[in-house]
Amino acid sequence: MKFSLIIFLGIAIFAAVKTSITPVEQTQGVTTVTANTNNTANPRTKHFRLTKDGLAIDGYDPVSYFKSGPKKGKATFSYNYDGIVYHFANAENLTEFKGNPGKYEPVWGGWCGHAMAVRGEKVEINPECYKIVDGRNVLFFKTFYANALTNWEKEIKKTPEKTLMKQGDDFWTKTLEQ
Repeated sequence: MKFSLIIFLGIAIFAAVKTSITPVEQTQGVTTVTANTNNTANPRTKHFRLTKDGLAIDGYDPVSYFKSGPKKGKATFSYNYDGIVYHFANAENLTEFKGNPGKYEPVWGGWCGHAMAVRGEKVEINPECYKIVDGRNVLFFKTFYANALTNWEKEIKKTPEKTLMKQGDDFWTKTLEQ
């Protein structure tokens, strides 16, 4: 079982890292994107976890995590922030995000918080598995057989959460420099 999990995670990581997404134009509030396997102009688009359509957080509204919990956004409320495309559930959340995007963007490019903080690795996430830590949205890997948020909670019994956040920030800074 552990070997199968390792193989599965390895394939998922390879697929996630293989292609990055670059926005090319914005028309009527909807951003058009194209795949680009050699994007070095913007380290954010090179390293953020994006869907094949170029959306962050699988199209979930980043502001909703801080209100009633994760909600799917709509293409009609779309915003490109520094090369990363977000969808919002409503105009109010879009306006709120524009006023303070740093508050609402998920940490570490939207990759799994536990993997980034402990090992500096980009691991897929489930956008409905999250924790707000010191006002920052940390996303986690979760399937029917594994939950990285549970691992995070175990880890903070040994390592202070502030230390994990600092480690994740340090690993993410190094990732963006690659």
